[in-house]
Amino acid sequence: MTNVSPRPFRPSRRAVFGLGATALAVSGLAACGSSSGGGSGSGGFEEQALTLPTHVEPPVPEGGIASEVEGMPMIFTSPLKEYFTSVDEAPGTGDEVTTFQVLWGAPPRPREQNEYWQALEERLNVTFTPTLTAADGYNDKFSTTIASGSVPDLSFVQDTDAIGQRALADGAFADLSEVLSGDNILKWPNLANVSTNAWQVSAKNGHIYGVPNENPFLTNFPLVRADLMRRAGHDSMGSTAEEWLQVMTDIAGLGTAHGKQIWGMSTIGGNEQAMFEWMFRAGTTWQLDDAGKVTNVLMTDAFEQVMEFEKQLWDAGVIHPDGIGGELPDLFTTGQIALTIDSFNGFFGNPIIGQVVDSTPEAEPEFFVPPAFDGGDIVIQRDDGYWGIVAISAEAAEDEARLHALLGVINYWRAPFGSQEALFIGSGTEGVNYEFGPDHEVVGLEDEQADADRAALQWLGAFNSPIFSIGATLTDYVDNFRTTMEQLVSATVPNPVAGTIAPSAATLNAKLDSLNEDYRNGFITGRRPLSELAAYREAWLSGGGQTLCDEYTAALDEAS
Repeated sequence: MTNVSPRPFRPSRRAVFGLGATALAVSGLAACGSSSGGGSGSGGFEEQALTLPTHVEPPVPEGGIASEVEGMPMIFTSPLKEYFTSVDEAPGTGDEVTTFQVLWGAPPRPREQNEYWQALEERLNVTFTPTLTAADGYNDKFSTTIASGSVPDLSFVQDTDAIGQRALADGAFADLSEVLSGDNILKWPNLANVSTNAWQVSAKNGHIYGVPNENPFLTNFPLVRADLMRRAGHDSMGSTAEEWLQVMTDIAGLGTAHGKQIWGMSTIGGNEQAMFEWMFRAGTTWQLDDAGKVTNVLMTDAFEQVMEFEKQLWDAGVIHPDGIGGELPDLFTTGQIALTIDSFNGFFGNPIIGQVVDSTPEAEPEFFVPPAFDGGDIVIQRDDGYWGIVAISAEAAEDEARLHALLGVINYWRAPFGSQEALFIGSGTEGVNYEFGPDHEVVGLEDEQADADRAALQWLGAFNSPIFSIGATLTDYVDNFRTTMEQLVSATVPNPVAGTIAPSAATLNAKLDSLNEDYRNGFITGRRPLSELAAYREAWLSGGGQTLCDEYTAALDEAS
């Protein structure tokens, strides 16, 4: 499984296809105001020069496959034989440490009955007192907690949410810019493993207010049934968009294969729309025009090319006839769809690959790099690099020794994969939550209560850098996955408005998403002629799109 966290507060990367979804463009906040450097926040985000923390690559445990491509996680294909120590001594001083964190499942038993809780306190040398709040009520509870004036020592802050932004701007949390700048961060070696990209994107006008929960550069990517590709007479997915279209047309033209009715693709949703934008180099959802103003991919010539291409796919019968505007069951794992797009956890953790091969033994899933329309390079929007931060209360940070101890607690929590600390945080205690199998694999003991106790407490909100762990039954796909992902990750470009927010987005998103869906589906199916693209753009701008562009532009201008 990829070592990444759940992300319930974020909509999909391109909700509907993202033209009205601000969350695609926000993973951080560049706002305005004033703040002091060093140990405590005084309110606001006045622009300041930031010395980014020194980056140190996490250690590569034996068997790990590290990449030289920035943003490509390490790959592991077999259980670790040994676990190293990343924290030499407990970070705490025996005092109480309070937290505010997400509760994803059932609440834990009280400390006296909870072996994970007791072991955590012993390892950290603290009295651990968490406030656990379910995801669906998290922001409301966070707001009331901040308003009470009693801010926990450590809090997971969803800093793209207005409530989180206001708490940071109002000085509820410590400005960590100075204490973590440059080589200062080396006092907490596991924090130094955070990528430079994550620090940059999560900083607020040059201020670091917390340790970011890091994401991979790319979270969704395509996989094709190579057996169907070859059955249709092709040995690759082509080197241009025209060739790609021919391959998919020929696959759809098979009609049946291995005794099953087949189609090329089930739909053209958000992930598929993104892939076609890669192919036509449409760029990021929000981008800067020649005058330095924020505009949307909808306004580009490449977007029109994408619409024309998707109409060709529909006309060629590549898309399932019920795949536009309808609801379809999962046809890929049943062996009836040639191409799908999903995440690492979907392909290897679910696992989609294993399911399609089980249902169709002749299936040969293969990852691939979609060709650019002209045979050149593709352009992929990079994930914004993190989701939320673990922040330290301004009050707790007034005492330098306590500030350092709290950073030590986060440092323990963010221990790298392969360490004893990360094993404990993620899996619990040997003999209570798991045991080692014959190949030294971690085998759960299926004690639901013990696992619930662990799961309830472990999600502080800052974990080790993402990794890809591929189980023994799927190792035949490792080389193809690795080489494909390195090419895809290398093609990612950052979102130019990552770190900004459009205040009106919350009220405009639903309206714009509905507009987007209506026009795009109309273009694809022929219900609307492509000559209405100008009307679509005007409707989008007048319906709130221009407001969002202006707000992003103003935010960038203020930050710079």
